[in-house]
Amino acid sequence: MVSISVSARSLAAARLIDPDVNTAAVQAAVEAALAAERQEKKREADRPAARREHTAGREPDRRTD
Repeated sequence: MVSISVSARSLAAARLIDPDVNTAAVQAAVEAALAAERQEKKREADRPAARREHTAGREPDRRTD
């Protein structure tokens, strides 16, 4: 488990959107975002290499000068 501290700056930014937000809510949102990011990275790592190459690459430009 990752321990997260919410900075005063982060809490102030969240309170610009919702003045009633509390530290626990901001911390839970950050933890959820980090968990989602870890899941996405794991999914990308589990994909076959050929598929990653296909989705990451673009067709070369076929224009001639």
